[in-house]
Amino acid sequence: MSALSLQDARRLLDAALEHAEQLGVQAAIAVVDEGGHTKASARTDGATFLTLSLATGKAVTAAGLGFDTSGLGEFLAGAPVLLAGLSTQPGVTVVPGGVPIVRDGAVIGAIGVSGGQGGEDEPIAKAALSALVAEAAI
Repeated sequence: MSALSLQDARRLLDAALEHAEQLGVQAAIAVVDEGGHTKASARTDGATFLTLSLATGKAVTAAGLGFDTSGLGEFLAGAPVLLAGLSTQPGVTVVPGGVPIVRDGAVIGAIGVSGGQGGEDEPIAKAALSALVAEAAI
């Protein structure tokens, strides 16, 4: 399994920031490796201090579980006991905006976005992944 390089993490960060700017969203973006450790992060001008913490939590959750945090929220809606248990775990964030980064079938990290008001977080994360794939880096 190959690791997420700093170069790829920075490409993801830049692509996410660009997409957030195009949408007019003041957001924070966090890119983590497969262990949930931050590789790159940024907060746009005007984004609140809490957005970076939330973006990191979304990325950590997506990396740790291997699927989008939006899917996790939908799954947990029907499992209140599991929702309660996961919600108390440090670093776990059960809201949309975290997307795993998969290479050769293995999760090598994740990107998390926070700050959108109308569901923009996950599309920003997915746009960044699409931009990276288009560069043939992943």
